[in-house]
This record gives sequence, C-alpha cells and structure tokens, in this order.
Amino acid sequence: MKSIISDVDRSKVIGPRLIECPVWGPIGPKDLSGGTKTLILMYKDKKHIFNATNCGDNCAKWILKIAEKQDLTICLQHNMDFGEDDFEAVMLNDNRHSYNMRELLDAVFDLESE
Repeated sequence: MKSIISDVDRSKVIGPRLIECPVWGPIGPKDLSGGTKTLILMYKDKKHIFNATNCGDNCAKWILKIAEKQDLTICLQHNMDFGEDDFEAVMLNDNRHSYNMRELLDAVFDLESE
C-alpha cells in the first residue's frame, strides 16, 4: 500500500497515522485522494464492487496489478487509459471480453450506441 500512496498521491508514509504530502505537508490517511483510498479498498476487500469513477488514469496500472492477483469488479463511468499492454476485462453489461485498450473502447462505444 505504501507504493500505491507514493505513486498515486506522490506522498511518503511516515507511520500508521502520518503521511508526508508534498502539497499539504503532514496529513493523516483520511486525507489521501479518493483514488488512493479506493485502490486500498480494492486491495484489501475481495468481496465488493468498487466505484472506480473517482480514480484517475494514474490509478489504472494499480487496478490491473490488483486484478492480476484477485478477481476484481469495478464500476467505471469514464474511459480510463489502461495503457498499451494486453489485459483481460469483462464488461458485465453484455459479458463481452476485451484484451486490450482498443477492444475495451470498442465495447464501451457499442454499449453507448445501443
């Protein structure tokens, strides 16, 4: 989780209740970004569906990393850039499988045009 906080929020975990943020100075865990908190929940909680809509593109690689280790179901209401590498995603709306960003966007555009 420290690597998620470092990468997404550009902050350093000092202790359990202290994080050094380059913008705000010392902060507590509740002051982390919504994207970082959502990623931590995805990592820790394997039972729920997560709203990844408040996650930016800087969270995409972490979503893929978490999904490599466990099944992950997310709700996403914007087109997140998951990069150039292959991945597997299933759109629960129509059970369509996508294996890269192009296929994922095609599936999204097909659903939006229905």
